[in-house]
Amino acid sequence: MAMRHRSTSRNRSEFRACQWRRYTRCVHVRSLRHLHLRNLVTERLAFEDGVTALVGPNAAGKSNVLEAIVLGTTGTAAAGRVTESLRFGVDQGFVRVELETAGGEHVVEVGLAPGRKVIRLDGQVVRAIDLATLGGVVLVAPEDVDVILGPPARRRAFLDHVVGRLSLRYALMLREYQRVLEQRNALLRGAADSALFGPWDERFVALGEDVAALRRRAVSSLAQHAAAAYDAVAGEPQGFDVALDAVSDHSDLAAALAATRSAERARGATLVGPHRDELRITLDGRLVQTFGSRGEARTAALALRVAERTLLEARHGRAPLLLIDDVHAELDERRRAFLMDLAALAPQAIVTGTEAPPAAARVWHIADGRVETAHGAPVVAHDGGR
Repeated sequence: MAMRHRSTSRNRSEFRACQWRRYTRCVHVRSLRHLHLRNLVTERLAFEDGVTALVGPNAAGKSNVLEAIVLGTTGTAAAGRVTESLRFGVDQGFVRVELETAGGEHVVEVGLAPGRKVIRLDGQVVRAIDLATLGGVVLVAPEDVDVILGPPARRRAFLDHVVGRLSLRYALMLREYQRVLEQRNALLRGAADSALFGPWDERFVALGEDVAALRRRAVSSLAQHAAAAYDAVAGEPQGFDVALDAVSDHSDLAAALAATRSAERARGATLVGPHRDELRITLDGRLVQTFGSRGEARTAALALRVAERTLLEARHGRAPLLLIDDVHAELDERRRAFLMDLAALAPQAIVTGTEAPPAAARVWHIADGRVETAHGAPVVAHDGGR
């Protein structure tokens, strides 16, 4: 056991040294304002450098603060639909975040109304995918284990989330691919004449092959960085790997479509293409989803998030802000120590839990949506009342 402990410490120290070089530049959130979000009462918060710990019991609103930051920096909800971010019984609200990124200072505002979301970047209306260039945030949450243990669609969603943040071209291409896929499926369900498939098949093949190529490139880098993170937590090489398992030959998608045409008509759905791919996550060649322990699945999920953060830093010139939700949830001492090492090394990180971590530069307490300092004073953003 002693030998393993020394190995763990050495690997973690080496990984920390690498992270220190990498995370000296980071996206900073300077302030958060919001209205009518979930159970949050405190509507203005100012954030400083270092680790800020939000401490409180379950259902106090800790996760809601992090979700507000995610919504205000990415234009998307961390979990569920954006409209579910609003307080029960309220149909309008907003989030406003002041950011410092590699490109300078920015203000992102997200207005929420029934069936409508309006995003503004520095006063200009933009799309959620346009915010990807800011670098944004990476949220580490207990629900991440669903990427490992959930259905293939959950892993594809994670992969598309990461690649879309790395490449605006990919995000736009994937959106068009999904539109063409829906149209093609409608033709299959309607038993349309074969001649109608021609234009849609051509577009489907072109988009599908490009989507698959960008995914493969991203997975290669993701696997490398995730393996390094997994080994750092475990303390020694574990044979962790991430690979894209395609159900068809995307290099000749046209031939795959022709070969499955009869089966597709019978099923009323497109049976080949990137939308059917699987992200295989393995330890020494064994699927973690099937053969891994709960602890291995959580370590795998954590490794993927660390890899995501590394790739985003390389792409945008600054590491995304690190958010860690419920640091004590189902994590043993080794995994908690790894997470807090990352938080302590980052120029800015925000962590939630039932107790404050040792690395915290400041501790805020939250109860029933109200945020206070450790001395019981209200936490208010110093933004001049803007």
